Amino acid sequence: MSSMIAEILGDLCEALRGAGVFEAVTVGPDADSARWPRAEVLLISTDEKHSDDAPDQRWTELRASVRIQVRAPRPSDALERGLQLAQDAQEAILADRFRGQRCRDLPIGRATELGPAKAAPQVKPPTLAVSFEVRCHFESQGSQ
Repeated sequence: MSSMIAEILGDLCEALRGAGVFEAVTVGPDADSARWPRAEVLLISTDEKHSDDAPDQRWTELRASVRIQVRAPRPSDALERGLQLAQDAQEAILADRFRGQRCRDLPIGRATELGPAKAAPQVKPPTLAVSFEVRCHFESQGSQ
C-alpha cells in the first residue's frame, strides 16, 4: 500500500474519531468485538488513470467502505441508530473533503465523494452494520 493511500485511510479514521460518537475506529476489521458502536475503514480498491494531456500525470481514485456496527435490543432501534451514526460519520468526513490537502477535485471526481448509507443484510440481531462508500481522488506526478 502506498504511503498516500495509508495517509488518506488514516485521515478518514481520524475524522471518524473526531466525530466523538464511536467507541472504536480502525483501518481494517476491528478484532475487539466488545466495543460498540464501532467504525471500520476498509480499503476496497484503487484505480489509476493517466491524463491525456500530460503522460506523466496520474489520477488515482481510492475506494473505501466505512462500516458502522451497532447493537440494540430491537432491529428498528439498531437501524435508526446505525443510520444516525452513518450521517454523523459522513458529516465528519466531509468537514475536510480535501483530506488535509492530499486529495483534489479532478476530472475523474471530487476530492472526496460519499455513497448512500445502507444496512448490511448478513449481520444478525442484536447487531446491525450500516456501510457507505467513500471515494477519494488524488494526483501524483511521474511513474512509481
